[in-house]
Amino acid sequence: MLDAIIANDLTKTFLTKKRRGRLPFTGEKIEIKALDGLSLRVKEGEIVGLLGPNGAGKTTLIKVLSTLIIPDSGTAKVNGYDILKEPVRVRESIGVMLTGERALYWKLTGRENLLYFSKLYHVPKDLARQRIDELLALVGLEEKADELVENYSSGQKVRLSFAKALINDAPILFFDEPTMSLDPQFSRRIRNTIRWLNEEKGKTILLATQNMFEADELCHNVSIINQGKIVIKGTPSELKTKILEKKSIRVIARNLSLNTIFNDNLLNNAKWTIREIDDGQSIMLQAIVEDKESALSELLDMITRHNGKVVNVTVSEPSLEDVFHYYNINNEPS
Repeated sequence: MLDAIIANDLTKTFLTKKRRGRLPFTGEKIEIKALDGLSLRVKEGEIVGLLGPNGAGKTTLIKVLSTLIIPDSGTAKVNGYDILKEPVRVRESIGVMLTGERALYWKLTGRENLLYFSKLYHVPKDLARQRIDELLALVGLEEKADELVENYSSGQKVRLSFAKALINDAPILFFDEPTMSLDPQFSRRIRNTIRWLNEEKGKTILLATQNMFEADELCHNVSIINQGKIVIKGTPSELKTKILEKKSIRVIARNLSLNTIFNDNLLNNAKWTIREIDDGQSIMLQAIVEDKESALSELLDMITRHNGKVVNVTVSEPSLEDVFHYYNINNEPS
């Protein structure tokens, strides 16, 4: 099976101005390394997932591979074409959906947006009109087709951006958070469409997502990115197997503040992720550990020491979400 995407040692650094607290930006400039020697291979007919926290480099990688950003160093080929030497041929080979509502023209209707992008790809007029009708039906926007995009909801803009990526029927597709802002019904429809595009149409797909269920359900292989590097890669089942001898612990507690936990010695002994629950009253603590009894005992002692109240304790086999958190906290190399 041939490689549809090859990236070797890609680097990209952005310069930005430093912010002083909540004050406006200062004159001091700082470097942000979005890609740090990243290498990736995607075979024809694969769905490969890119997982990572915000700022990990997922979107930057897609922009580099789609010729929207020039890398500082490194090489890449998409569909056999060099992104620097043959950018036009690369663009002819791909469909791209990027995060952000500004990927569309708000002063055009949904139909006009798709027609505009079909002309950029030189899709014949009659074929474009037929394809536009099919895509609008696919994403459930028939009734909104002739309304200005500025009047669309966030979810409707996401659905139109997804349709836009399919307008040229390209063999390679880049999707950046394709189900963001979508309700469960349309999220399921988009996932089913991605699977159909791969299984029935033979499309190669690079999928950037923070939705672990989505990655586990759709992807043949997954690469977890942190700080511009791939820290681990493999099939979803392989990644879960790598930490299968460990256990996932999740504890929900009340009457504790984040400051209380961070000032405790708990964090010195285990790599816990800690976040507030949406109810505004509870905190969830999560870790992947080898000695569950010791880690759980230490955690419960800490909660008791600070007069906290345990609401729920769960010990389970690690999921793909647990793998994601574990490797982004520990930043272990692949």
